[in-house]
Amino acid sequence: MLNLDLSTLKEAAMAVALGLMMGLERERHGFERTQEEQGDPQHRRGADRAEAPHGSLGARTFALLTLLGWISVKVGGEGLAMPITVLALTALMIGLFYHETTGSDRGLTTEIAALAAPLLGMLLTRDALLAVAVAVIVTLLLLSKPWIRAWIPKLHREDLTAAIQLLIVFAILLPLLPVRTLDPWGVLSPRKVGWMVALIASVDFLGYALNRVLGSRRGTLMTGLVGGLVSSTMVTVTVSRQAREDAALRGPGQVAVMLACTVMGLRVAILAGVVGGPILAWPLLLPIAAMMLVLLGYSGWIYRKGAMQVGRNEMPVKNPFHLTRAAAWGLGLATVLLVSAAARAWFGDRGLLVAAGLSGLADVDPITLAVSSQVRGVGLPATTATLAIILAIGANTLAKAGFAWISGGRAFGQRLALMLGASLAAALFVAWIQL
Repeated sequence: MLNLDLSTLKEAAMAVALGLMMGLERERHGFERTQEEQGDPQHRRGADRAEAPHGSLGARTFALLTLLGWISVKVGGEGLAMPITVLALTALMIGLFYHETTGSDRGLTTEIAALAAPLLGMLLTRDALLAVAVAVIVTLLLLSKPWIRAWIPKLHREDLTAAIQLLIVFAILLPLLPVRTLDPWGVLSPRKVGWMVALIASVDFLGYALNRVLGSRRGTLMTGLVGGLVSSTMVTVTVSRQAREDAALRGPGQVAVMLACTVMGLRVAILAGVVGGPILAWPLLLPIAAMMLVLLGYSGWIYRKGAMQVGRNEMPVKNPFHLTRAAAWGLGLATVLLVSAAARAWFGDRGLLVAAGLSGLADVDPITLAVSSQVRGVGLPATTATLAIILAIGANTLAKAGFAWISGGRAFGQRLALMLGASLAAALFVAWIQL
């Protein structure tokens, strides 16, 4: 027996609301499609007063479908006969509707969403939060058509291959890796290394995707901010070469490098927080924040001087993810894990700090992940891990200053080296105060 109380009424209202959310988007889409077909500017300006397209699945239909799904579970109880019957009848009606209204350019998106509506109403009776989340995802997918159509022409086969490979890593390879450690120090777990490689690959792929969406031909701000997600070293080398060829790009190039280093610091902080937890994130936050503030301050000073110009040269960014490259990166990470653990076991914290500095000359990410995992895994003190990461950042910063001097010339590299050195000094000073 269905009890009519406040909670039941609220659940029914939520079912209607979820259907309205999806249906309103579909009804608005119908208006826009009618405007495009008629191509009448007067009609477009009066779209808000226009009648709904005849024979469309709109807000009321979707609301009734979600409510119907909810009712089927409430009336049917624990049995499946009523929900299955409702789904079958809904599929039959939508199929007949599609058959009667189909055209040469008609898709199935609205009809598939309509089939999902009663399922969401059924899900609402089991897990309301999940039903709301799924309804929001469905609505976002319905809204995303213009953006997907604009992005697809920019998609290369290499991009799709990399995305599939990344999915293979998460869905297939990671679950197959053993969890137990393989070394005497208890730091080399294949599953842990795999997750850290997947984490870095995801961040790299995000930076590459932003680069593709925003375009490779962009201003200095985008060069630093987006390029820093992929590789701040790559940004440094690229803009340094451009500054050597065109003196007008020295100021913008310096800003691009400083912004890339700023993003690199933020990236390191996030990676350390994800792998090492809050116990490492908090002591690391202040030194990195000090470094970022100095870099942003210098960037703002150059901007106010009027040295900023829109970059006209391209900074090509290749797809950073391939399975072979990920495997090589994982091997490098495993080596850093073993070397850092052995250095600490044999020579104490000083050995770990030396290993961190040497590793940072090439890349900050491996040593960041290595010491972060040791904080959570083998009890490495957070202060030691913080100092090791700051030293790795320092070594990497000095390496970038050298790259800028060599690739961009003295006029470009000298000033940038002073800026980067000041940011590094600020980070080391704050880290020293915290010890």
